[in-house]
Amino acid sequence: MKKSTISALGVLAGVGAVLAMGAPAAAADHTFDLATGGAAAYGTYDRMMSIPERPVPPIRVQGTLALNGRNRCAVVQIAANGPADGIEWRTLNSLCQPGKTNFSAASDYLWGGFEPGLRLCVGATVQRAEQGRDCDVHTPAATS
Repeated sequence: MKKSTISALGVLAGVGAVLAMGAPAAAADHTFDLATGGAAAYGTYDRMMSIPERPVPPIRVQGTLALNGRNRCAVVQIAANGPADGIEWRTLNSLCQPGKTNFSAASDYLWGGFEPGLRLCVGATVQRAEQGRDCDVHTPAATS
């Protein structure tokens, strides 16, 4: 073979190796970024390791809730399995004044083996925000 053909094959092999190594990193992006009505929530999903002697829920969600507006409350909620295979939203944290606060939760997979979704909602009070009328929802990508 000619030297130029060999070096071209080497370059292609190198590019293929870089792409193969980069693909899992792109697929493993478990971040979320929500925004609605002067509020924002951002953070990450992590998978937890469990041992039989000390079982833990397999999903951990950590993030920050920020509120910029006045006279509004914001809540960040996580999906949970409800009665009759429905989805319920559990509030992780709320904020009713401008500022930031952190939140963290551990959760099991939803029915069907999916990671739980998150939603950020705003309202005049915490109770109104929890009703879920003005929200931004994050649905994690299905993993194999």
